[in-house]
Amino acid sequence: MIAYNWRHLRRLAFIPFQKLEVQSWAEQQSDKSPPDSTQTYHHFFLRWEVSQMQLAVEVTDLVKVYRKEKREAGLKGALKSLFSRKYEEIRALDGISFEVQQGEMVGLVGPNGAGKTTTMKILCGVLYPTSGTVRVLGFTPTDRHPEFLKNISLFMGQRGFLSITIWDLPPIDGYEFIRSIYEIDRAEFKRRLDFFVEMLGISELIDTPLRKLSLGERTKVELVAALIHYPKVVLLDEPTIGLDIVSQKRLRDFLKAFNHESGATVIITSHYMRDVEDLGKRLIVLHKGRILYDGAREEIVQKLSKTKSIKVKIVPNGSTFDFSKFGKVLYTGDSEVLLEVENEKVRNTAKTLLDLDFVIDISIEETPLEDILREVFTDETS
Repeated sequence: MIAYNWRHLRRLAFIPFQKLEVQSWAEQQSDKSPPDSTQTYHHFFLRWEVSQMQLAVEVTDLVKVYRKEKREAGLKGALKSLFSRKYEEIRALDGISFEVQQGEMVGLVGPNGAGKTTTMKILCGVLYPTSGTVRVLGFTPTDRHPEFLKNISLFMGQRGFLSITIWDLPPIDGYEFIRSIYEIDRAEFKRRLDFFVEMLGISELIDTPLRKLSLGERTKVELVAALIHYPKVVLLDEPTIGLDIVSQKRLRDFLKAFNHESGATVIITSHYMRDVEDLGKRLIVLHKGRILYDGAREEIVQKLSKTKSIKVKIVPNGSTFDFSKFGKVLYTGDSEVLLEVENEKVRNTAKTLLDLDFVIDISIEETPLEDILREVFTDETS
């Protein structure tokens, strides 16, 4: 017999759409013989649990406040602080809310001090929130439930599990250690390791003592250690730091392949816009602890950008025309002019330019995401 406690029953009262799913299932079964009570409860809670687990991460009104000590300089300030200390409150996160579906890849971007790393540490249970609720895989991270810990991974660059545990040993020994901790079947472990080694090109690194690897090489072998147990939620904080351009591309391709194979939810922070543009179809833009934008990557340009670039090809040395009346002139050459034009004026400007005899062709380009975010952060700061 399948038993469920009343705590589960009480939670159902707050989830009306799951009830509708159960009613729909019951209606579909109406032309069949009625199930007994045990079967009814089994299907009821099975469908509820599946629906609940569609959300990998759920954050509501999350606030994190740090207390920073303020002290006067010099000996006098040091003595005063022994008897009377002053503190300043810093709101690293100021009431943010978002949800992430299972299997989704999300880019978390923002300037230094925006709250990205604080968010990641709260999601994995390292930090306690000041207020608000956080649920990851149905668990409260700070409860440190064994099932939660088994299915989550936080990667923060080259200083990871291997660096702490096997500094003088090769990474392969650390991987074996992880295999025993998570009780991974040996055949499955070999399959995963072969997949990681091929995708990241680290066949010559896993047998080399960790201390002899460069910063970029350690980043790659540490990433394998963070993912080899196939966690359901992966939090990547600046994963490409210290890598060259080729290795960055390889790592991004690997993460996309891993997401496709494992179905893991991936949240990535990075100061390299190429990382979040390639990996996340969805972006969450943080600034001063608040969410400025949360949505599709393609739409952020349309929503936040105020201008577009118009590249004008002209007859070589054929005109001394004053293009500044159309917008900001970014570049002027013998046969090309680059303009920055406000969005609402782009159509009319393009039409006018094409009517000019000395204009050969024009092309309209979206402002790069990095430039848009730089402008947004500058405006918010001022």
